Amino acid sequence: MASLANYYIWNRLLSLSYLRPGIRLVHLVVLFVCFVTFFLFLIVFFNWKVVSVWSSERFNTRVQQKVSIDTKVDHSQCCVSPGSSKDICGQSNCTFPSCPAASPQTLNQLKPNRHNAFFLETSGNGKFLNIRQACAVESLAFHNPNLTVNVLFMMDNTSTHSNGINRSKVLPAETNLEKLKEKYTNIEFITLNLDDYVAGTLLEKWYHCNDWRKGPYHVAHLSDGLRLLTLHKYGGYYFDLDIIFVRRVTYYHNFVSAEASNGLCNNAIHVDYGHPVIQLAVRDFPLHYRKEAWTHNGPDLLMRVMKTFCGEENLSKMYYITCRGFSVLPMLAFNSLHYSRWKDLFSQRPTNETRAPSWISKEIVGVHIWNKLSYNETAYKNSTQEYVRLVRDNCPVTFSIAPETF
Repeated sequence: MASLANYYIWNRLLSLSYLRPGIRLVHLVVLFVCFVTFFLFLIVFFNWKVVSVWSSERFNTRVQQKVSIDTKVDHSQCCVSPGSSKDICGQSNCTFPSCPAASPQTLNQLKPNRHNAFFLETSGNGKFLNIRQACAVESLAFHNPNLTVNVLFMMDNTSTHSNGINRSKVLPAETNLEKLKEKYTNIEFITLNLDDYVAGTLLEKWYHCNDWRKGPYHVAHLSDGLRLLTLHKYGGYYFDLDIIFVRRVTYYHNFVSAEASNGLCNNAIHVDYGHPVIQLAVRDFPLHYRKEAWTHNGPDLLMRVMKTFCGEENLSKMYYITCRGFSVLPMLAFNSLHYSRWKDLFSQRPTNETRAPSWISKEIVGVHIWNKLSYNETAYKNSTQEYVRLVRDNCPVTFSIAPETF
């Protein structure tokens, strides 16, 4: 087809040389229009797929730009791929061809290593910490200057997991918490969008498709899952926000802590990046999740994983050798005070007793305050309460800005 067209065009051009100038110009214009029309026909005929893809990409780009303007995109409504009609849950009701890229504030500055430590604030109430939480953060930074202490404020678009907070006992990050940053260069406060944080991970489908939000322990279970995901992503330490550290923790690596003679606790964990224990744990969480069971997705999950990894059923036989370099720290390390004795921390001591109580031994790394039980208990700044002494000795900045009662 192309050769015949060329033959025709060249013959017409040769014949024009014998025509008068006026007629020759008309013929040239007609030939030019015919040539352009024919050229466009060839492009459309042979490259219609390219044009189609280009148009589709232009449309998707406009959608992406529109979506990125909205700061609250529900990733569960995004199609799994641009050409699919199904969302992450397998339903054919996705709204957006694809979701925008994750926010740049999703810990891109972090590198997986053992010198990261993480606290998670998952109530969804914003960038706030109460006095006890601030003390946990400060005491870890105070005793471990070589650790990068990251406080992650996890924000959910739906805000269905928010459980309220007493604002009279909180330190807003933009005011008093900045004093912690001024004193400790190893503390970082980071606000994260949960949709972005779980995107592309083993918890993404659980987060969007499971009815975990309807469970009675949904806030605790979200925290259970996110601590595993965080350590899976970056490695390092995880601690609950109701531990006051009394000495260095960096002597210990690759561990979980015991809460009782026959049970583990998930309030203090360390794993090297990529360790098999955390890989097993983050896979177990969505696979065996139960919304109605308080400890099933936290301490009990760790016990299931340790039994598998160590090849032992009895906790007393899980130690460094049988667990291939992974350790179960004794109760004394982080849970020396049994939960049934949490009130001991807030009882008034005789004024002549200024030293630490006998139960705080050299084996203790951190004191678990049991906030689930003690959150309504009042601490008096000028009292002899053991909790107040712990705050004063291990959290000097927090103690200085705390009100008279907290």
